[in-house]
Amino acid sequence: MAEKKSFESSLHDIVYSIDMGVGLKIIRGLLYFLVLLLVIGIYTATQYRGLKTDEAMDFAQLGRNMSIQDGMTTQFVRPLSMWKMNEKEGSPQIQNHPDLFHPPAYPALLSVGFNLLKSSGSDLFDVDLSKTGLKAEKWVILPINHLFSILTGLMVLLIGKRLFSHEIGFIGMTIYYLSDLVWKDSISGLNISMAIFCMVAAFYFMIVSMLNKRDGKTKVRWLVPFFLSILFAAIAFLTRYISIVAVPGLCLFAWLMTGRFHGGTRYVILFTLLFSLLITPWLIRNVRVCGNPLGMVAYTALSGTEHFPDNTLERDLKPDFTLGSSLDWVKEKWVQTYLDHHPAAIPAIGGGILTAMFLVAFFYHFMRPQVNYLRWGIGISLLLMLVVAGFFSDSSVAMLHAFWPFIILYGLSFFYILIDRLDLGVPLYEQGLKVLIVVLAMIPGILRIMPPRAEHLYPPYYPPYIADVAASVNSNEVVCTDMPWATAWYGDRMSMLLPRTMDQYFDVDFMNVGKGYSAIRALYLTRITSDKPFSAIYDNNEKVWFGLLERQRPAQFPGWAAYNLLPGEILWLDPARKVVLESTSEG
Repeated sequence: MAEKKSFESSLHDIVYSIDMGVGLKIIRGLLYFLVLLLVIGIYTATQYRGLKTDEAMDFAQLGRNMSIQDGMTTQFVRPLSMWKMNEKEGSPQIQNHPDLFHPPAYPALLSVGFNLLKSSGSDLFDVDLSKTGLKAEKWVILPINHLFSILTGLMVLLIGKRLFSHEIGFIGMTIYYLSDLVWKDSISGLNISMAIFCMVAAFYFMIVSMLNKRDGKTKVRWLVPFFLSILFAAIAFLTRYISIVAVPGLCLFAWLMTGRFHGGTRYVILFTLLFSLLITPWLIRNVRVCGNPLGMVAYTALSGTEHFPDNTLERDLKPDFTLGSSLDWVKEKWVQTYLDHHPAAIPAIGGGILTAMFLVAFFYHFMRPQVNYLRWGIGISLLLMLVVAGFFSDSSVAMLHAFWPFIILYGLSFFYILIDRLDLGVPLYEQGLKVLIVVLAMIPGILRIMPPRAEHLYPPYYPPYIADVAASVNSNEVVCTDMPWATAWYGDRMSMLLPRTMDQYFDVDFMNVGKGYSAIRALYLTRITSDKPFSAIYDNNEKVWFGLLERQRPAQFPGWAAYNLLPGEILWLDPARKVVLESTSEG
């Protein structure tokens, strides 16, 4: 009888737990996670067609190279970096060419993922004619970026609970997961999602550290998160250099929370010293390789200026510029960047409302000091990001999305204050307004997944053709092309970016042979060149490449065979090599 009663009591406890206790929370959490996976699945299925940008393919091939051999070596060789290596080492160093444009953390993480999947016997880098990309993209690159996006959402919840309330944290996390820009960054294949997570994690652990110290917790309870904040700030920098803008904000928050000039300065010094210690080995590597702690990144500020439009700077083997003229060019570029991208820099509709409330919140004094202090830390980092990002690439401007979690939380908190001041009296009205702000934030994502769906990569990228073209040369030979990032990733060949002039092309080929490296054995021109405006034909530097598209062989050009590929593409190939594409025709 006692056993029967005990069984009934246990069953009653289980039912109660499922109905009211921990079991109910677990069920709700699982349902929430399943809905999140559904959102990710729908967005990925409708929007992902492969890696779309040169930067994403560049990161992917760097990760593969790191999974095969140690060090940051690249198969995407730019004449600009050849110029720097020739200046520093006396040779262009085509084989085992060091990457001078990217930090190492994201490629290193990709290499770990590639090695894990390869150990299971899966061929990650085989291109199937029936598919649009490599298995590595869908089984390593996408999952890693989605994971970072999910973890960032959890950070939004934790920060919201610490600073405001559980409800604001939960709704903030939900808005983050329903934001178009989050999953757009996630499927891009870039290092943005990883950098954003590390930045947000650095702020979260600093918040935990400072609050635990203020509340008189043990040293371990506040020192461990303090060191974790430094670690994540360093990883963020080693993922994306521009993430360093988070450091002044973190230091300002710590300084304000620990007494300012009455003891706060020492924590700022400690943070700065330990952060510098963590990033110094990589900076030393860059100094040894090219003489600059950030590699060639500073030069990219000139890319896209009036003097170096598009990617002509990277194509230039002998760049010509002075400091004075460069300053004028980059200032004009900064203004033009935000003229072109300012609508995309601020999330639309619901995001616009939250952004407006975030800005207004700077003029409101919150009851909790930590909320006010963090606001100023976020503000200074955001301003620095706005200033620095405009000088660089579109993906640098996209790093403004790192502040979207804080815009959501501060915007929501001010929104809740407004609701409270309205004193609507009817709880249903208040709930309706909260649902409305979530729905408004969802609209850009809903519109994104509606027809028409995302377009395929061609033109200019058709991975099976790119892989076959690259296979026409040996693994120790060089393909010169206008999309070397694609031939490096899909074709696994040393790929040199098309030089700016034909004279530079011959100079590069001579340097290769003169230093004992394999010469260029193929010239592959694609829609990237043929789709340029007709006015480009009047540029003497570009005219020769248009001529090659029309099978016009310039003087001194080797006696290679010309193969027509897809419309607007041509392959000039050493006669000793053979193209394996059935649809090509030799001229």
